[in-house]
Amino acid sequence: MITTESSDCPALGSLLGRAQATAVQDRLSAELVASDLLAPDRARSLVCARACAGDPLLLAAPGQIWVLDEDIDIDDAPALRLAVHARLSAPPRVIVSDADEPGPGGALDELLLEVLEFYRLESWQPDLLPATPGTPN
Repeated sequence: MITTESSDCPALGSLLGRAQATAVQDRLSAELVASDLLAPDRARSLVCARACAGDPLLLAAPGQIWVLDEDIDIDDAPALRLAVHARLSAPPRVIVSDADEPGPGGALDELLLEVLEFYRLESWQPDLLPATPGTPN
C-alpha cells in the first residue's frame, strides 16, 4: 500500500482539493508501477516530486490553464495563458487555445508538450481528467 501522508503535493492539493489530488497521484503512480515496473513507494515518490515541480510531461491534461512564467518574454510564447483541450502522444503534444480569448470558439493550436515548460499550472478542472494520462476524455 502506498502511503500518501508523507508524499502529498501541496500545490496539487490546492488546485484539485486533497481527495482529487490524492486520486490523481495514485493513478499516476500506478501507471508508473505498471509501465516502468517501479516499486510502488518509488513510483509515488517520483510522481509527487514531479507534480510539485509542475512537470507538464506528467501533469498536462484537458481542463487545465497554464500561465506564462514571469521570467519568460511574452514575445517568445504563444499566449500569456493557455487552456489545454487535449493531450496527444508520439510525440507528446497538447491542443491549446488562448485562455484569455472570449468565448469557446477560440483558435486551437497544436504545440509540443515541452512548450508548457515555460508555463506553470494555474488551474485544473478535475472533472475533465482522462482515465489515463495521454488519452482523450
